[in-house]
Amino acid sequence: MSSFSFAAGVMRSSIAAILFLLPSLLQSGVFEFAGEIHGVDVITHPTGYDGTGNKLIVTVGIAPSSIHADRMAVAVQNAIQTWNQLIPTLGNIVTSGNRIPVDQFDFESVTLHELGHCIGLSHPNLAVESGLTGNDKNYTASTKGANQVYDLNPGIDGIIGSSDDIRGDDVNLHWFPKGVNNPFLIPQTVDQLTYSRDLGDLPVVDHFAVNADRDVSEIYPIEKTEAVMQQGILAGEWRRTLAADDVATLRLGMSGMDRIAGTADDYTVELHYAGFTDNADITLAFDDKVTFSACEIQADFLGGNHNHLAIQTGNISFNSNFPWYFETELRTPESTPAVAIRINDQTYAQQLQRGDTVKLSVTLDPHDKNGNLSDYWVKAMTPFGTFWLNENMQFVASEVPIRAYGGSLVHISGLSLFEDAAGQLPPGLYSVYFAVDDNMDGIYDGTFKSSAIFTIQSF
Repeated sequence: MSSFSFAAGVMRSSIAAILFLLPSLLQSGVFEFAGEIHGVDVITHPTGYDGTGNKLIVTVGIAPSSIHADRMAVAVQNAIQTWNQLIPTLGNIVTSGNRIPVDQFDFESVTLHELGHCIGLSHPNLAVESGLTGNDKNYTASTKGANQVYDLNPGIDGIIGSSDDIRGDDVNLHWFPKGVNNPFLIPQTVDQLTYSRDLGDLPVVDHFAVNADRDVSEIYPIEKTEAVMQQGILAGEWRRTLAADDVATLRLGMSGMDRIAGTADDYTVELHYAGFTDNADITLAFDDKVTFSACEIQADFLGGNHNHLAIQTGNISFNSNFPWYFETELRTPESTPAVAIRINDQTYAQQLQRGDTVKLSVTLDPHDKNGNLSDYWVKAMTPFGTFWLNENMQFVASEVPIRAYGGSLVHISGLSLFEDAAGQLPPGLYSVYFAVDDNMDGIYDGTFKSSAIFTIQSF
């Protein structure tokens, strides 16, 4: 048996992992246990997967004896709902208008991250387990390669974790969309036919797999975005919604042992809140066993296949000596407004040819907040600048937020905002957002937000 855990520091979270079958330390990657010891192709599945297609129910409980047990409950249930919805978002780093004091750490955001570890996902960056320090930890997850050192060069753009990083003989562990290499996009189908670790499947101009780091997101025309599984959380911020990379990685695992979506060994996973108990599949506690936070898991190989592991149990530990912010508002599907923005009636990323049509539309179901006063916002980040939909239903170029509407939350079944031929727009990547605030104060908070991406080809 072997185990490891790493100091998180006041601005980092971490994972400790245990595998009872083989000795020595483990390398982290996009999937837990993937690395030099157990193999770079390892995919780790949630508790209950046995290689056959089914619905996995993974229970999550709070240790009754834990410090802050009562205060943890709301945030844990909210994080469970976020994983169950499995919705990819953009702009998930929120640092203003989020109610979190600047000197406190958001327990819900950290719990969301640690739950991801406990269902099989690891850091897409090298993180503290690599032994690296400073920004070097943000390079894309890999092994050291034959020379037994990490080869680290940020390339011409100087941005760590981007496509032009020069990584020598480091072996990539990060699964990326073939021919695209953009962790902020997600196609309709996610399996080994659309995703790869092989650098030969990168676009011809790319050197290494991109990871969904917040600094990397600035290369693309999107709001500040970072994978929930990216290691590191700052005081005063929350990351309470999943990025495309988080969703795609779990969905890749859900394609089963054959890694082909739509076959008999596919599964779905649903987290269930078990309340205050020590007997759940995943148990959370403020037990001060770790520097900041960590998920400790045990896993077994599936049959004789050493490329697939199934988690048996998981324990998430937190350190109580930090200033934690505990959410008090329980979000349920019935109480949370459902907002969506669609590209050609679809929410997944699309690549459009010059002759295709671009249609933007939005839907809104206010649920229990029907009639509440709110601000409505529609933002488009394009290759030729940032645009906002104004009250006259026109997109206006502006770096300052422009409100589309201020008034009551109402049902919107499918309002068309824009429709034109793709050839009328410059080629490149477009990201669009539809957001409604939980108040009407003219300040862009984006309390409930949906986003979508599309690319217009240049040929």
